[in-house]
Amino acid sequence: MSKGDTTRATICRAAVETACLAGFNGLNLQPLADKVGMTKSGLYAHFGSKEALQLATLEAGIELFQQHVAGPAKNDPVGLPRLRGLYRRWLSWPQNAGIQGQCLFISASFEVDDAPGQLRDRLQKTFKDFVEILTQLTLSAQRHGHLPVGTDIDRFIQILIALRFGHQWQNGLMQNALAKEQTLALFEQWLRQPPLK
Repeated sequence: MSKGDTTRATICRAAVETACLAGFNGLNLQPLADKVGMTKSGLYAHFGSKEALQLATLEAGIELFQQHVAGPAKNDPVGLPRLRGLYRRWLSWPQNAGIQGQCLFISASFEVDDAPGQLRDRLQKTFKDFVEILTQLTLSAQRHGHLPVGTDIDRFIQILIALRFGHQWQNGLMQNALAKEQTLALFEQWLRQPPLK
């Protein structure tokens, strides 16, 4: 990896940490430059615009999410254990990547949902890709007899995502120390009583 690539990776890691705490709107060049020990102009030279920095931050976040949440699923037993493992890691994200704050994808979904542009397009694709992962894992759980035939997969996944969004609200804004425990209990309840078509 070249020096330029190493510097860019350092900036992107710091930007992900910032976004997890302050959202994408909190990605300002000067504070980020100060955090990584650069000048504002030096940092700007790596990206050229705030939008380019935001996109690079999102890509770096996706890579970390893959490493710490989605990727390890291949090591879990197939069927429901794999879905359960993925969901538990998602509830622990981004702390399981050594980052404080909240899931930057969920935070960004509120920041850019009515702001057309490349960031929203990329975030939308990110969520669609993740929904596809959840769909495949749910179908696998059904094939292995862990979920009943006739489970309404779309409604099932919609609730899983809604629980994760609710967890972020409980954990972040409401400072509920039991947020993770309560969300996992609701998740397990949903597994026992999935919606049928």
